Amino acid sequence: MSYIRGSGIEEYPLPRSCLVSSRALTHQSCERFVECQASQRGTTPLAERSDVSESMQTADRLALVLLGVLWGGGFLFIQIAVPAFGPVALVDGRGLIAGMILLLWVIARRELPPFWRRWREYLVLGALNVALPFTLIAWAALTISASLSAILMATVPLFTAPIAAVQLNERVSGRQAAGLIVGFIGVGILVGLRPLPFTPAFAAAVGALLGAAAFYALGGVYTARRFTGASPVESTIGQQFAAFALLLPFALVMPPRAVPPLSAVAALLILAVFSSVLAYLLFFRLISSVGATKTATVSYLIPLFGTLWGVVVARERVGWETLAGMLVILLGVVLATGRRFSLPRRRLAT
Repeated sequence: MSYIRGSGIEEYPLPRSCLVSSRALTHQSCERFVECQASQRGTTPLAERSDVSESMQTADRLALVLLGVLWGGGFLFIQIAVPAFGPVALVDGRGLIAGMILLLWVIARRELPPFWRRWREYLVLGALNVALPFTLIAWAALTISASLSAILMATVPLFTAPIAAVQLNERVSGRQAAGLIVGFIGVGILVGLRPLPFTPAFAAAVGALLGAAAFYALGGVYTARRFTGASPVESTIGQQFAAFALLLPFALVMPPRAVPPLSAVAALLILAVFSSVLAYLLFFRLISSVGATKTATVSYLIPLFGTLWGVVVARERVGWETLAGMLVILLGVVLATGRRFSLPRRRLAT
């Protein structure tokens, strides 16, 4: 992933430590890296540009909240659509629709990126970032509630640290190690203290969601190794079409058993248009406006809004163990990503 060139903003490739996946960016070293890149290029750092706000404006905050709403709500619409389409056909259709809309969007803007030149690499990226994790999430949705799915997917950064340590030779700090332990304790609270019986089907669904989180982390590491500096729009289009191509043979073998009802079709369109296309456009806008570090805070909003969608729309039960598990997982994510929260400092008038 990289900064987007827009409104005069320089495009800086993010360091490997900043990348987790298209939905989860770690916070360590991102701002310092951009400052270094700016000084080497003789350009103005992102935080000092006149066209980029030093702090998030109201429009940026609204965009960040909307992004959390869209990505958090995706779990609910997957749950609505997957019984009719099946996991594979649902993910394949979503990738095709989202890819076509984004492709038409860049063609209309006369900014068509040559994503086909790296088709082999996009096949790998599409498998790690879309085909495999989306299919696992959709399959788990047949068993697990939308709110629980959203909370478990918050574990993506917990998988990134050990994978980056092995693949990118990055050192895992004591704080990160503590975050990993705390985060998975939260998973244990979430799934172990629920009042319903712990059945093999439930255990398999939890395993599928954790596997999806691990694939997202692998996709982020692969992006860091092969796509640093690449256009994020190109990467998004390339991985969507690659995922569609990879899943198409399986979707043809496992088509929907009957004509999907209107509610399932509507859920699929909402997933493609809002949770994929609109969400990624908001994601790009935020990166160009406030930078990757502040945009990464959406990682903490997804489980919150995913739970709200489940409770308000689907009338899902949320007990104390769910809230406790979510808070402990998010604490682990804060520790693992190096995020530090502080009150804004007042500046002296000059």
